[in-house]
Amino acid sequence: MKPFLYQVASLFYEKWGAEVSRLAFVFPNRRTGLFFQKYLSEVADTPLFSPTILTINDLFIQLSGKQSADRISMLFTLYDIYIRQSGSTETFDEFLYWGEMLLNDFDDIDKYMANARMLFSNVTDLREIENDFDFLSDEQIAAIRSFWSSFYPRGDTPNQQQFLAVWQVLYDLYEEFRATLAAEGKGYEGMIFREVVESMERGESPDLPYEQIVFVGLNALSVSEERFLAQLQKREIADFYWDYVSDKVTDPDNKASYFVSRNLKSFPSSMKLPPEEKVKTEIEVIGIPSGIGQAKHVYTLLSDWCKEAEMSSEEALRTAVILPDEHLLIPVLNAIPEQIRRINVTMGYPLAGTPVASLIEYILALQKNVRYIDRNPLFYFRDVLPVLNHRYILSTSPEIISSLVKEITENNKIYISHTELEKTPLLEILFTPVTGVDAFSDYLIKVLEALNRQLTVDSGELTVDTDAEQLSTVTCRLSTLESEFIFHYFTTVNRMKEVMKDARIEMKIDTFFRLLKRVTDTITIPFHGEPLSGLQIMGVLETRALDFDRLIILSMNEGIFPQRKAANSFIPYNLRRGFGLPTYEHQDSVWAYHFYRLIERASHVSLLYDTRSNGLQTGEVSRFVHQLHYHYEVPMRDKLVVYNVSSSKTPPLAVPKRKDIMRRLDAYRKGGSKAISASAINTYLDCPLKFYFSVVEGIREEEEVSETIESDVFGSILHKVMEELYNPFRGKMVTVDLLKAIRKDTALLTGAISRAFASEFFKTEVVRSLTGQNYLIGEMIRKYVEKILERDGKLTPFVYIESERKINGLISLSDHSEIRLKGFIDRVDEVLDAIRIIDYKSGSGTTTFSSIESLFNKEEKDRAKAVMQVFMYCWMYAHLTENKGKTIQPGIYYVRSLFADPFDPSVYHRIERGKSEKVEDFSGYAQAFEEGLRGCLDEIFNPEIPFTQTPTGKACSYCPFKGICGK
Repeated sequence: MKPFLYQVASLFYEKWGAEVSRLAFVFPNRRTGLFFQKYLSEVADTPLFSPTILTINDLFIQLSGKQSADRISMLFTLYDIYIRQSGSTETFDEFLYWGEMLLNDFDDIDKYMANARMLFSNVTDLREIENDFDFLSDEQIAAIRSFWSSFYPRGDTPNQQQFLAVWQVLYDLYEEFRATLAAEGKGYEGMIFREVVESMERGESPDLPYEQIVFVGLNALSVSEERFLAQLQKREIADFYWDYVSDKVTDPDNKASYFVSRNLKSFPSSMKLPPEEKVKTEIEVIGIPSGIGQAKHVYTLLSDWCKEAEMSSEEALRTAVILPDEHLLIPVLNAIPEQIRRINVTMGYPLAGTPVASLIEYILALQKNVRYIDRNPLFYFRDVLPVLNHRYILSTSPEIISSLVKEITENNKIYISHTELEKTPLLEILFTPVTGVDAFSDYLIKVLEALNRQLTVDSGELTVDTDAEQLSTVTCRLSTLESEFIFHYFTTVNRMKEVMKDARIEMKIDTFFRLLKRVTDTITIPFHGEPLSGLQIMGVLETRALDFDRLIILSMNEGIFPQRKAANSFIPYNLRRGFGLPTYEHQDSVWAYHFYRLIERASHVSLLYDTRSNGLQTGEVSRFVHQLHYHYEVPMRDKLVVYNVSSSKTPPLAVPKRKDIMRRLDAYRKGGSKAISASAINTYLDCPLKFYFSVVEGIREEEEVSETIESDVFGSILHKVMEELYNPFRGKMVTVDLLKAIRKDTALLTGAISRAFASEFFKTEVVRSLTGQNYLIGEMIRKYVEKILERDGKLTPFVYIESERKINGLISLSDHSEIRLKGFIDRVDEVLDAIRIIDYKSGSGTTTFSSIESLFNKEEKDRAKAVMQVFMYCWMYAHLTENKGKTIQPGIYYVRSLFADPFDPSVYHRIERGKSEKVEDFSGYAQAFEEGLRGCLDEIFNPEIPFTQTPTGKACSYCPFKGICGK
């Protein structure tokens, strides 16, 4: 296979020899020019001076004498002119989106030499089209007529009126915008192209120091480029060489041929390239259900081609990996086999996809959501945590930042003051509240400077092992690539700051960030390397006019290759067609040409595509693969990479009580440091394995900051409020009048609720007024508290004894060893000579049990857990010396049942169906309960009985360990 550029180099060297240096060669991009120089040096048998290598853009700018205008500056200039001409009160924020569209449209108008005055005219009479647009073809006039006919005789819908209002000012806007740029010696690309062509068509001779200009490998020419080439052809200093050897590219039924016949007819070659022998191309189409999977498969393909030997530099140079989706660049770089020592990355990495871009996004969200309470700035935890956990920030002071994150999480801090966050110099800069765009750009510059300074402190140098010609040690904490990311972002922000200062346009921080994001979306960080050595990794556009023997093309999915991306334009489709401006059909033909030209001279082509259907991604292979298969009947091997995923049922999990586990359990025996609570016993009865994870091993769910009040916190707040309200009456008689007075004392209730929120939810001593959702929950708690007080009023007079009573006890097992027990009794009072042990429950449940045995039955689905808990409290309370012989009565206040009538907190023993007995005195059940509790604890501390999964499965619904046990 002889590459197209090699053939052109041979042809010109044969004719010109060393004199080829007097010529200029124009290529689609600079990379193509480098390959041409390489082939020219191979063809020449002696050293020679290189001809001038240019791109068509280089040539236009050289002839124009104008500088390319900065896009941000152009947006500000355009906005200024628009406001002045239209008298609009539109802000820059509102203008930004369609201002960018106008820049693209103006560029297209000039590149395609469209008549702007005619385009932007308001055609009030359809008959005018025939007279005014006679320079257009019938098809173009029909397209224009079809658009304007929808406006007349009536164009009175709000959208049409709005369109016409803007449309009428566009020509004046276009003219003044061009004049303003020209006065500054600047221009956008289309404007420069148009001015050069128009000056040449007026007869002005361009100052070209070349004997001949040779255009090589071009295809999709704009009207300005066509007319430029025609002018050079007219002056007999231009020659043209097209890579149209593929029969698929020249096929009239293929969109790739859109420009072929016109280019060959208008710009024929003066010399004929030698006929080529057709290469037999092996094509394999590989479906992989993952983007990263495609990158990993690149490793497999390249390893097969390398075999065991190292791939030679010439072999590598003839091999290319093509990435239509640039986001796969880093995964592909990580998938290159060791046998390939040299890699050349032709494409750039998008700045918008770098870690620094994600950090800046987090910072913007942080600053946008700053809240001021009593003039003190507070940052929202959902914005703070992503910034602190970002690897750039975390790596600067891991211990300090990790402890700060832990403090925020453990103390449930929803809004954090900047003083609490200023733990390091970098954090001090980061968490400085800013307002206004000027301050924000200065702030970003300071952050990026401080970040770069922090991350490169004490960084070592790169040391090179010259024998292996490889980097052997890299001790930098921040890689060179990431330093480059930060530098590029820094220069972008700095440039925007300068431009905005000159423009003096006011904008919101949101607009500034949108503008910054749009700018960074267009910036790619170039990789520096030796382009003529090693495996070539490139984007689709970088392949223009280049040929490779072996190709791997990733992302061969419809919508990615070819791209499904319609350009945003203010000019409607029919008017674009009518005035010869590019449309999506034009884009389709460009992609088709790139694909069919690229595979023409390759001997082996691997086309990889993603088979997943996800969101807008359909998993459909590219139309080009279907064309090859059905239209051209090219033999292809179809492969599907599948991953073996085991779907077998997870075997039952059991944890035997080894010696180390028994040692942990010994901590609960008499003399140990721990005690078993009623909730821990309930956990065991729900699921012994969950008991092992949570109680024995002490595994906890990772703490998170919670904005909403979870049910357990809701219960804690309610307990705290009730404790505070009743505390002044500890040991005293409570009357109905007293409870009524408390219910009516709004300030007392509000204060108690706010203090309970501060201690239980906000975990702070600072008491503040409740707002938003917390206020609503506070009002719910107020209703519950008032209802409890109302229900208690019906029991008066009673003696309030205490709340939140911590109680400890011992129970003997069957082997006579003793186990420590503990509990917190929500409330103890005395009603009608009976001591009530009350447990508040924020959820719902039952107060009825069928038997003591059922309370400890692991297989019972609707086990009365709350009854077991309150019975354990009664048993422990009855064993206290001061309570011997007293009547103890259990009671459960289910908060959700408070408003139901009749409300009865008493516990009932169901004797038979439809018949229940109230537990008036716990002493009648104490012995049976002790036996049941002992049996349960015997099982827990029996080394022969392992911790197994729950027999019912009901406890699995909300279990945090279900991912581990797999039940």
